Order: sequence, then C-alpha cells, then structure tokens
Amino acid sequence: MGLAAGQARLLTITGRKSDCEYASMKLSHQKIALARELSDLSNEYQNSLNQTKLVYDYYGTGDTTTPLSYGLLMTPSTLNDYLPTTITDALGRVTLNSKYASAARAAGIPQEGLGTLPSEGMRNAFIEGLYTSGLLTKNTAEKILSLPYNQQAGFGGGATVAVTTTSGNINDLVDYLKENCTNQFNFSNPIPEGDDRKSWIENPDDIRNDTSQDTYDINIYDLLTNTKEISLSFQGGNGSKNVNEEAKIISNYLIESFVPWLEETLGSVLNIDAGTQAAFDYANEEIVKLILNTGDDGSSTPPIYNIANHKGTAHRTHKFRNEEQANNQNYMGFSSVTQHGAHVAVKKRHSQGSINLNNLAQAYLTLFAKAMSGVSQKDTDGSPKYQVSAGKLEDNKLVTNDTLYEFTIKTGSEVSSDDLGQATFYDALFNQICANGWTENNKIDDNEYLKEMLQSGMLYISKMKDDGYYYQGNYSTDAYIKEISDDTAIAQAEAKYQTEKAKLNAKEETLDLKMKNLDTEISSLTTEYDTVKNTISKNIEKSFKRYNA
Repeated sequence: MGLAAGQARLLTITGRKSDCEYASMKLSHQKIALARELSDLSNEYQNSLNQTKLVYDYYGTGDTTTPLSYGLLMTPSTLNDYLPTTITDALGRVTLNSKYASAARAAGIPQEGLGTLPSEGMRNAFIEGLYTSGLLTKNTAEKILSLPYNQQAGFGGGATVAVTTTSGNINDLVDYLKENCTNQFNFSNPIPEGDDRKSWIENPDDIRNDTSQDTYDINIYDLLTNTKEISLSFQGGNGSKNVNEEAKIISNYLIESFVPWLEETLGSVLNIDAGTQAAFDYANEEIVKLILNTGDDGSSTPPIYNIANHKGTAHRTHKFRNEEQANNQNYMGFSSVTQHGAHVAVKKRHSQGSINLNNLAQAYLTLFAKAMSGVSQKDTDGSPKYQVSAGKLEDNKLVTNDTLYEFTIKTGSEVSSDDLGQATFYDALFNQICANGWTENNKIDDNEYLKEMLQSGMLYISKMKDDGYYYQGNYSTDAYIKEISDDTAIAQAEAKYQTEKAKLNAKEETLDLKMKNLDTEISSLTTEYDTVKNTISKNIEKSFKRYNA
C-alpha cells in the first residue's frame, strides 16, 4: 500500500470510528433516559397501589358496587330517603350542576341566597325550571306543583302534607266553597233580651214582617258573594250610650266566635303551611283592630258610626231595622241609626247598631291575601294593593273585587307516597339553596372529580339529621359513604405498568444490541487503524533506509 493510499485509509477509519463512538454515546444517553422512565413508571405503580374510591352503601351490607355520584345524592330515591344530600363549599353554598343552576336562575334565586325562606310562587318557578332543564318530567312537575309548598323541609319540618292543590281566583274559590264547604256559623244571641236591650241577625231568608232572629246558620259562600246580606244588629234602650256598650259585647262575641270560624272555614279549603298560617295570624290580628277600630299605635275610638237619624212613630219596626241594615252595607265595621220616637210609648231616643258580616268576612279574606302577597305591595298607581279600614266601604280595596289574585285551593285528591317523597325532596333542596346560596360547577357530575374534591377538603357533604335540620361535615363522617381500595384502578395500573415496562425493556434490548454492534465495529476499526498505521510507519522506515544507503 502506498503512503498516500495508506494515509487516506487511516483518515477514513478515524472518521468512521468517531461516528461509531458518537452513536454509542447517544445510545448510552437513551439507556439513561429509559432508566429514568422505568423508575418513574415504578413509582407511579407503587402509588397506584394506594388508590381508593368512594362508594355508597345505603343498606350497610358492605356492598361496594354503587359508586358515589352527584346524581345519586341529588335525585330523589329510596337510596337517599327522598331527601337531598347536598354538596357544599366552605361557605355552605350548595354546589349545583348546570341543570340545577339553570332552575335556580329561572326561579330568581341569587347566588348569595335569600337569607330567608321564600314564597310559594318562587318555589313553583324553581319546579318549572327543573322541568325546563330536563330534570323532571311534565307529569312529575305537575304533581309537585299540585302539592302545598313545604316551607319547613330541611328546617325542622317533616314530609309534605298529602293534599293536592290547585290555583284559582276569587270566583274559583267561592265556587269551590259553594260545592265543598258545609261548615256554618251558628249565630246565637249574645245579648240577653230585656230592659230594652237585645241583639239579632237580620235574616234575609225570613219574609215575615219582623225579620229578626236570635239564631241563624251563616254560610261562608253567602258572605263572600253577597248572595245574602247578613247583618248582626243590636239595640240600646237609652240612646247612643247603651248602643256603644252593646257594641263592646258584640265585638267580643265576633272576636271570640266569628273570627275563629272564618279562619277554620277558609283554612279548610286553603293550603296551610308556615307561610299561609302566618297570613292567617296577620288577618286575625288586623281584623281585631278593625272590629275595635283600634289604630296601630293602640289608640281607639268608639266603634260606632252614626249614619242616619229617624223621627216618627215607628218603634223597633221592620222598617226601622231594614233601613239600618241597608245603611250598614255601605260601611266597614260598626254603624248605627238613632230614632226619636213620637209615640206615647216612646218618650226617649232609641239607638240601633249593626255590623255587616259580609263586609267583615270579605275584609278578613283580603287581609289574608294582603299578607300572602306582601303587605307593602302597591297597585299600578302607587296606592296599596289592598286596603281595609273601618268607615265607608268605598274607601276599602277588597280581594273579592280582584280576579287576578290566585288562591291555593286544596282539592283533596289522593297522592302517592312517591309523589310526596319527590315533593319533599325538591322543597328541601329549594329551601337549602335559598337559605345558603349556591355555586355552579360543571365538573361536579364527574365521579372522579367529585372524589378528589371531597378527599382534598374543597367540598363537603351536607345532610339532614334526626332533628330535621341540615349539617355540613366531611364525607368520612357520613354513615353511608365508604372509602375502599380501588381494586379495578389498581389492576388497571398494574396492567399499564407491565405493558409499559415490557416496552421499555424491549427498547433497552434494542439499544444494547445496537451498542454491542457498535462496540464490535469500533474494536474492528481500532485493529484496522493500528494495522494501517504500522504499515505506514514501516513504509516510511524502509524509505529512509533506502535513501540513506
């Protein structure tokens, strides 16, 4: 081999050897990376051996097949006793998915909550929102809306009352009363007759010349519709002094007997819950003020309005009574007529007082409606929506003249236990949202996300206790929620570990083979390099010897 050729070969071998050494270094780095991947995979597998899951074991049998889910807690069923278990944040606000949040917005519930319990109208809007969001069927929504709103569900109250209701205006109410209410008020003379003093009912059914009766059965339908004008009248034998004294006796009689009958009778057909009972309490309080003509400051005036005077020979006649009765139809509260007798038997004035029971019953129902709709509610002109005051009837604004106001009328239809359970469930949920506020979380339907949020303490479980109130706590304190080893996840992790490990081992074997081949090639190149180098050295040595000779 010539010197020039040998030198070229030596350079080629050197370049190839450098390439092989560089490739071997890259493969070595890849093996180091594979070692790191294998270490990470091993750590991940070890951590997965501690994986747990949350299950719901309602029956306490150790069942682990029912995973804990938002839908299970927030959908009425026997698994939650038809009572919602709410997911709440650190502030106690109820966490809602997108569908429940849509219903809350439709009902106008602010996210910070109301801080108090709302009206039945807002609850009905919430139920309608659940139907619109697809959480309730139309039939279920209608069933719940037909039941009275349980304002105390989740706040110490029990299950919803098993009475269905319907909405109707004043005409619907009086029609229902006519057909279904047989409860009557039996008037009995509260003032013993004698000494020119007596009381009586102006009986519209009596066609006799003298229409007074000491006893009479009064129907609520007649009172509210003015089908029969019914008045309670009384007479003092010594002018206005006695008639005012009799008015006090009649006032007590009305407050102790007639007003309780009004509440009992109307309450038998109107839905009774905490809200409506408060409205009846308001009506009772205000009707007493009306009867006694007492102001809010406690001041009072004699409850008699002198509306007419008579002169003539008539003495306690049918004409006298009818005229007084006709006059009191135009007055709210007590009114009176004074007669100056000219008959030889009538040497003094006779005063006669009365109170129109139609107006009084309509005032009571108006006060109830006023409390239900809000006592400060205004009309379109800025005046009070309803106005009840003693004096001229024309100064009053009564619900019997308002066909827009909707009463909740009990129909008495049979209700299944499932319908009752669903109504109680959604009333309790609605009450919690209104009282504590709510937040929207679109990920809460994901079971894994729910588990992580509960385990990390970002979210809590709020559940009703035996006293009927909701309390917030950690998921681990719930008797039905169990945290168990997640065998499925562990098995999946092991399978993943074995698969990935096999892949890494295969890559490592490939790298080892490539590195072995490179080592062999490098060794061969090194031998060839040394041979070529020795050959060149010998050729140079021979050349020097030849020319030195």
